[in-house]
Amino acid sequence: MPPSDKRRIRRACALGAVLCAALAAGACAAAPTRPGSAHAAHAAPAASTAPAAPATVEQLASALGCTAELGTQAEELRQGSCETGQGAYRMTTFAAAQGLRSWLTEAEPYGGVYLVGDRWVVTAPTEDALAGLRERFGGRVENGATHTGH
Repeated sequence: MPPSDKRRIRRACALGAVLCAALAAGACAAAPTRPGSAHAAHAAPAASTAPAAPATVEQLASALGCTAELGTQAEELRQGSCETGQGAYRMTTFAAAQGLRSWLTEAEPYGGVYLVGDRWVVTAPTEDALAGLRERFGGRVENGATHTGH
C-alpha cells in the first residue's frame, strides 16, 4: 500500500478519536448537505437487500471479506479497520446521523473515498473497492477533496 494511503488511514483514525471527544462534549452540530456538493454527487438509492437496522462494524468488515480490528469504542461511535487484497478499509458506525454528518464534514478535506450509509461510513482506497459492499448494504459514494502535487 502506498505511504500516502497509510497516512490517510492514520489521519482518519486520529480524526475519529478527536470527533468522539467532541461528540461526547456535545460540541458537534449537523452540517446540511448542499445540492450539487460532493456529498450529494454520488447519491444512489439503497439496495433492496439493505438491513433494517444500521450495519455494525463487524457486519461491514465481514461483507468486505475481512475481520475488523476494533479501535475506538464509545457511546457515540465505533471504529474498526481491516485489509483485503483491494487495500485498507476503515469502518465507523454512529449512534446518530448527526455524528456521521459531522465526521464527514471534518474528514472529507483530507481526501479519500467514502461509502456512506445509515449511520455508518467505510473509507477505502478506491470507489471500485467499495462496489461489493455498496451492492449489499446500499449507501452512496462520496469523494473527499483531491490533493494533487503534494
